[in-house]
Amino acid sequence: MNAVVQHDLIIVGAGACGLSAAIAARALRLRTLVLEAGPRPGGQLLANPQAIVDCPGLDAPSGPAAAAMLLRHLERLGGEVRTGSHALRIDAAAATVFVDGAARTASAVLLATGATRRLLGVPGEAAVPGRGLSPAARRFGDRFAGRPAVVVGGGDVALEEAALLARVCPHVTLVHRGPQLRARPDFRAAVAGEPRITVLLNTQLTAILGEPDVEAVTLRGPDGERRIEAGAVVISAGMAPRSELVAGQVDLDAAGFVQVDPRQRSSAPRLYAAGDVCAGAWWTVSAAVGQAGIAVKDLERRIARDEFPALLVPGPTFAPTSRGDDA
Repeated sequence: MNAVVQHDLIIVGAGACGLSAAIAARALRLRTLVLEAGPRPGGQLLANPQAIVDCPGLDAPSGPAAAAMLLRHLERLGGEVRTGSHALRIDAAAATVFVDGAARTASAVLLATGATRRLLGVPGEAAVPGRGLSPAARRFGDRFAGRPAVVVGGGDVALEEAALLARVCPHVTLVHRGPQLRARPDFRAAVAGEPRITVLLNTQLTAILGEPDVEAVTLRGPDGERRIEAGAVVISAGMAPRSELVAGQVDLDAAGFVQVDPRQRSSAPRLYAAGDVCAGAWWTVSAAVGQAGIAVKDLERRIARDEFPALLVPGPTFAPTSRGDDA
């Protein structure tokens, strides 16, 4: 017996990507359900105090302001987000999401759950507000003024954070577990030319010390283990995709990011993915918005072409007002 299609699209995650997809879907008159596990829509935008300057049409003074703009746009089109709705499981093959004690089925599911910063898993890493731990110097760097700082990571973000902290901290130690920094050449040159930054390669941070405030860290490197003074620690050790809901059902890369084609389709025909959860993500609002639009338009065309016969059953009709000449 065929499953009943309750929606054209279910969007899991309401950050910049999920909200943009919901706006595009609503504009195309697709029956759309947007699920957000958190108490507010916005995702990582809510934790970004910086102005959004890379996304045409979304000129916002901060991440929360950008999230509010996107939500207002969606609401003007008659859409909404179900907050506090934590998806427990996704059946990618059947385009079914299990949430709030029910199974919701659609023609397709868009995974827009994003990614989160990787943790080191070392003693003392627990985030305590004001303690001296931070995922981003650009957000909290001024609080660390006058303190020696440690930055963990070897990519672009880590080197940017080290350079920012060097403006306000007497000394910054950049710790990278690999034999060479992965960041782009101009970032490496800037760090190399800053006398207040010391780079330690082949070195791992093993513990963060101090209670309640950070006072020091222990490091393990080629010369063994040692302790150095630190009043602030910024961890920029990469991102971890929130792809656990589809693990084992679609193709992932070695780091767990969802592999998609140019139309944002995953290896499961009914599952799309867009934004930071995807392999090769650019980590920008503009990229997330663009990918969301691509996925929704591709889905709308597939629905118009009746590419989902296995799930379609008789039910209430729904006719979009316009699908465009090229649909």
